[in-house]
Amino acid sequence: MKKIVCLVVVVLMIAAVAIAAKKTAINAKNLSDLKGTWTGILSFGVYDIGGTSPVTLEILNDSVPVKAKLTVKNVPEVVAAQFGQISGLKVAEADDGVITSQGTLMWTGPAKNFFEVTLQDNKKLSLWYFFRGMKGDATLTKKK
Repeated sequence: MKKIVCLVVVVLMIAAVAIAAKKTAINAKNLSDLKGTWTGILSFGVYDIGGTSPVTLEILNDSVPVKAKLTVKNVPEVVAAQFGQISGLKVAEADDGVITSQGTLMWTGPAKNFFEVTLQDNKKLSLWYFFRGMKGDATLTKKK
């Protein structure tokens, strides 16, 4: 029985390394591949206080500083109320995107909020954010 448990643990560790290895560092050479419209589903917080909502990220240029437009299609009332906002469509524009030393693309706002993307296997973007104390994430695919 112990051998089976050890085997399962080893297989899971190998799978985790294989999944993590699929990240592609963002750099000046592949930044142009990111330009365009990416869509997916955004979660509202690690505690799932407000569910999810469709999201669109438009990367507007292919040089640093990177300009972007993030559109959340339907912010739920429970989430909006926590921050004194109105629910519904929310659009945020940023023009300060930088490539980090970890090979990610990050935008920060004046209130120390941020969102960051990682390129996954040259096909998807993983996005995570911190906004007024709330953390969440999304997986985005590029629109054709």
